[in-house]
Amino acid sequence: MPELPEVETVRRDLAESVLGLVIDSAEAYDEMILVGLTAGQFARRLAGKQIVDIRRSGKVLIIELSGGECLLVHLRMTGRLYPLPMGQAVPDHTRAVFHLSDGRKLVFVNPRRLGRLEIADCDRLAEAKLLRKMGIDALSEELDEQVVGEMLRPHSIVLKQWLLDQSHIAGLGNIYASEILHRCRLHPDTPANTLDARAARKLLRTIRRVLEEAIKWRGTTVSDYVTGRGVPGEFQKRLRVYGREGKRCRCRNCSGVIVRTTHAGRSTYYCPQCQPAAR
Repeated sequence: MPELPEVETVRRDLAESVLGLVIDSAEAYDEMILVGLTAGQFARRLAGKQIVDIRRSGKVLIIELSGGECLLVHLRMTGRLYPLPMGQAVPDHTRAVFHLSDGRKLVFVNPRRLGRLEIADCDRLAEAKLLRKMGIDALSEELDEQVVGEMLRPHSIVLKQWLLDQSHIAGLGNIYASEILHRCRLHPDTPANTLDARAARKLLRTIRRVLEEAIKWRGTTVSDYVTGRGVPGEFQKRLRVYGREGKRCRCRNCSGVIVRTTHAGRSTYYCPQCQPAAR
């Protein structure tokens, strides 16, 4: 968290509010969040650069700057990136501030210090540490049912873990993996390589449907996430399984109760009736 829908929401909001502005100056208050940079290098390389485009790959924001460099932003567990209204004080846990040419501040807030900032050559993004070993973006047109089937085939690990591995499909995390598997009616412990072509096709369609629906509702706020406008998302009101342990399944005509288990230390939620274990 934040996952693809949250990062995409932040991207869209920032594209509306800061695109075309110049970073007059930048300050990193905590060098722990910087990848391969000192605070001084960070400030020098960003000063005077115009924001010319804002893209996304998986869970990573890519802010293209004049001069051919890109600022990569990985929000990780508790990261937030949004512009402050004029005159508003910088919030607690702010790790970096970008002073913009319209007088506002773009703040990178990161209570648990897990988020990362990296500056990379825009023409060589595949070499950036934050993008290295990243798979195809979950909403990319490059991803089709044949590609997904080929990705699944070599892996006997359970589906929940397969979905979380960013080297396969980039952008999915704990919340949406549980939601996707529930809508596919697949048990989270199903071995990845047991899905046939029909199941792989359904999995891909469901990944896209869930992510697009979450983007429509501006992401899921469970704890720290806010949009690029600094407000919570709304999709948490529409979650079918995540965080609903002990509650009735929301599928029509299902009397199942949501249970919680763990995979690699992460919580997984599912309905035993809708998602029976594979035989």
